[in-house]
Amino acid sequence: MERNRTPLFALGGEFAQPETEAEYLGARLPETLRHARLTFILAVVANLLFVVSDWRFLGQPHFVPAIVSRAVIIACSLAGLVLAQRCRDVRGLVRLCLVWCVPVLPACAVLVSPQTEAALAIIFLLPVILYLVMPLPFRWAVATGVLCSAACLGSYLANATAVTGSRLAIVLALFTANAVLALVLVHLNRLQRLAWAAGRAEQEANRELSEHRGILQALLRAVPAPLVILAYGSGRLIQANDAAWTYFGRTALASPEDFARCFPPGVLDRLVAAAQADEAAAGQECALTLPDGRRREALLATGAAPLRGDKAVLLVVVDITSRKEMEQRLERLANTDPLTGLANRASFFARAAEELLRTRRYRRPLAVLMIDIDHFKRINDTRGHEAGDRALREFADLCREIVREPDVVGRIGGEEFALLLPETPCDNAVALADRLRAAVERLHATDPAGPLTVSIGVSEVRTGEASVEPALARADAALYTAKGSGRNRVELHC
Repeated sequence: MERNRTPLFALGGEFAQPETEAEYLGARLPETLRHARLTFILAVVANLLFVVSDWRFLGQPHFVPAIVSRAVIIACSLAGLVLAQRCRDVRGLVRLCLVWCVPVLPACAVLVSPQTEAALAIIFLLPVILYLVMPLPFRWAVATGVLCSAACLGSYLANATAVTGSRLAIVLALFTANAVLALVLVHLNRLQRLAWAAGRAEQEANRELSEHRGILQALLRAVPAPLVILAYGSGRLIQANDAAWTYFGRTALASPEDFARCFPPGVLDRLVAAAQADEAAAGQECALTLPDGRRREALLATGAAPLRGDKAVLLVVVDITSRKEMEQRLERLANTDPLTGLANRASFFARAAEELLRTRRYRRPLAVLMIDIDHFKRINDTRGHEAGDRALREFADLCREIVREPDVVGRIGGEEFALLLPETPCDNAVALADRLRAAVERLHATDPAGPLTVSIGVSEVRTGEASVEPALARADAALYTAKGSGRNRVELHC
């Protein structure tokens, strides 16, 4: 299967493609360095002012730790200011900021240890600085913000005398603040990169205009989805963006006939006709067959576009193969037992209801089997759950080999299975059940831990019954009769 294109943004709002992110960071390096230097300067100035203010607490227990902590922050910030002048790339600047955080965060935790309103305000202010002021990538901004919050909150609550409810409120408020700041950082990252991408796209467009390439070429290149422009009357390919050349290939775009063959018969003609009638067609899904044989699910949109004073047909193709595959996987997960691959309980009973309606409509027999693996608990207890799971999968594979295509096999319990046999009377159902029982016994006849056997109860849906539950109950009763009679048996209760 073709690999999907990389999304534009990663989780933190940064470019998903490393080379694009590196280009963006390189372009913003001078601004980021100025930002970092300003941050260090403000840290020095703010803490010097706090040192002057803290002299009024001379003689109090927390005076000396506060002065030492502020001295650490001032010294680290001055060192960061000097070393920032030598940074030549973003990676070095990030390392510098992270090293700066190592002594500064514990120092901040010491500063907020007194239970004061100012300390509480600082606890909520520090994450803002780390998330929104320090020039760090998203993952490091979140990590330092969370570590700072945890350290400061622990230091503050260690000396706090607040009641439990107040402590919980502070914890929840700080957790919420970190979550909101992370979301804000994601949003800011996206906006900054979108603005940069837009500026770069504008520069590229202007450069192409100066070289007489035209604005249309720039726009086509900027669209990530395959986009082609067709002649208004003939459907001849006028232009295609890079994504279209990559998606369809040069063979398909070589001629209108080859391009039309990628679409189901008549689809492309209807889309072109709708565009010519000024009826924009959007959201039409279809299966494409590309020249290399790949089948892709696509969402198509068309419209009329002006071109050199005339009109052309603009066709946009959005690949939705991954979405379709995900829908199919979700449907399989909802209807299939994950261990055995058989129908799960809900799917089995849904299929049984459908078969019952068909049986009543055409007045055909419908047999049911209840199957239970004998001494399954002993297998799990003596040989381990892995051996038990393997036995269940082997039994499921055996069922798929023996039963017919219309038959429905479902796992409705731990080691309990049910089998639905449309158009099958009781005597034929008993014969199939005995064949299945014998096959299970033969499959494990040479197992040194003892053969694996099953007990089976057989019944048939009676005329007038509104569901398969009564027949399954009779088959279950026959199953218990088989177990009571020595197991490895088939019993009938019609």
